Order: sequence, then C-alpha cells, then structure tokens
Amino acid sequence: METNDVTNSSEFGIAAVSLATSLVEEAMGKMFDEVVADTVPPTMALSILSTTLQKESGERYRGGTNDFDDIDDYNNLFVVYTSPNDMSAVAGADTILVVPGLRARYYVRARVNYVNSTALDDTTSARTWHKKIRVEVTSPRILPIGQAQDTLVYPAVMSYW
Repeated sequence: METNDVTNSSEFGIAAVSLATSLVEEAMGKMFDEVVADTVPPTMALSILSTTLQKESGERYRGGTNDFDDIDDYNNLFVVYTSPNDMSAVAGADTILVVPGLRARYYVRARVNYVNSTALDDTTSARTWHKKIRVEVTSPRILPIGQAQDTLVYPAVMSYW
C-alpha cells in the first residue's frame, strides 16, 4: 500500500510540475500588457496599463488568431488535462485537453495580479510594472483515508522595464 502511495505521489509531482511550468512559460512569452508593444516609448505612464486583469473580448485560450496576447489574459484560466479514457465534462473549465498516457485528471488554475516591487508576494490593486502569475495544479486522484488533495503552486513574476 505504501509503495502505491509513493508511486502516485511521485507521478503527480512530475506531471504537475510539467503542466505548471508549461503554462507559466507560455504566459511569460506573451506581452506584459495589452497596451505594450515595441513602438511604445519606455517612459510611458502606469496609468495606461490595464485596470482589469482578464482576457479581452473574443480571446480564447489557444484560440488560434484569437489567442491570448498578454499575461493578464491568463487570469482565472481553468484548464483540465485528462486521459482519452476520461472525456467527461468539467463545470467551469475553459478547455479540456486530452493527453495520452495520463492516469489521472489534472486541474490547472491560473491567477494574475499586480504586485509591489518591494514585496512580490503582496498583490495590489494599483497598477505596477510587475505582474505575478500563480498556477495551481491539483489532481483528484484516489487518496489514502485522511490525506488532503495534492496541490502544486507555481508562482512567477513578469516585469516591464
């Protein structure tokens, strides 16, 4: 019984880190903000940055020409990774991605907030040159009695200079 617990825990850890890293790297490859482009002078004011951190109208996660274009589009994203054997719907999911070889379902949620430059763990409603993405990965796999659900938290900060 303990061997199965260790195997399941290890499998969850490897898959969860891979899924979280992939999402963070994808988000970090986008622009800092909708208004930011190479043609914007570096002396722009904070006041032109987005006040609401969310996807713009018509944008979809991995939506081809309507794909996310800046990091705050990932705010409140909910992606489910599942095996081909478990294609059931999940309430509230933005998308369900089928991955052959997965033995459990993985729920991936992202949050994006502005953060203070002197305390990167402190979110703020004020616009700053720093946004933090926090990705949480959970799996509702069968757990031994008395154990809590596994959760991996992966934070990263994007700054605009």
